[in-house]
Amino acid sequence: MDSAELDRLLEKVKMVARKAGVLILEAHRKRALQSLSVESKGGVDLVTATDKASEMVIFNALREATPRYSFVGEEGTFMAGTEAPAEIGLGPTWVVDPLDGTTNFVHGLPMVCICIGLLYRRESVLGVIYNPILDELYEARKNGGAKLNGRPIHVGRAKDISEALIVNNIGSSRDPSFAEMTLSRLQYLMGRDVRGLRNLGSASVNMAWVASGVIDAYYEDGYGGPWDVAAGVIIVNEAGGCCCTPRGNGLEFRSLGKGKVLCGNQQIVEAISASIRAADAQLQAEMAGVLFRAGPLRFDILHFALASVAAMVAFWHFSPAY
Repeated sequence: MDSAELDRLLEKVKMVARKAGVLILEAHRKRALQSLSVESKGGVDLVTATDKASEMVIFNALREATPRYSFVGEEGTFMAGTEAPAEIGLGPTWVVDPLDGTTNFVHGLPMVCICIGLLYRRESVLGVIYNPILDELYEARKNGGAKLNGRPIHVGRAKDISEALIVNNIGSSRDPSFAEMTLSRLQYLMGRDVRGLRNLGSASVNMAWVASGVIDAYYEDGYGGPWDVAAGVIIVNEAGGCCCTPRGNGLEFRSLGKGKVLCGNQQIVEAISASIRAADAQLQAEMAGVLFRAGPLRFDILHFALASVAAMVAFWHFSPAY
């Protein structure tokens, strides 16, 4: 896939994103006058009629422009038919979130966007993130640099956690062990005198703002699916940044399930990843200490239970009634 082809596709995707953005902007302006049609996808994860309408606008336009490409949309649209693929293939694949930040959208917060990414051989090679409420369009294609509304952008230059504004999306999980891990990591960053912590509710907005240097880093353990980050990865990379998992491992676009991401400039990503690993190790040590301290108590309970059984056996054996 050469640069000329990527440039042609990028222009098409920008037009498609703006077209879908009209639907989102109109619904955003109308929400104060009429209620939105909101459904739950499970737990606190929401979907609206606007998500679905935006996805169909994007799907139809891309199917016409690239009929042989695969298409994976968050709301269940697939180019090759009605069945979801088991995993992302090696061929060109559009990966789309038609409205990232649905909970923000439902509540009227402007941190929402359309995300259209193109994967080729499971590598992100083109991405557009468009926030129609703020009219911010972020774009990048492989080896072409990253732009915001046509102007080149670059990631921030924070060298240390004490200089960094960091975003951590907590996501939709409400599992107690996940909450404990999340809070442990945030507490560790606070102990390193992090300049600021935020939770903005949109993976793609976070990555776009990392690419433009508005925030220094973003990490999440459990984003919704590849549609949340496929566009953002190429935009961050082309803006001079890097992307990996929170523990510093490489990203892989294969699964359609939840994933993990950390992005920023190389230096701050390494610092945050080291802090996350240290926080995880500290939490594991604390949990092991609790189990160790609980050991004698469990032994006492077991000893009491065995003694009780022995007493009952003795009573049965020697009782005159038997």
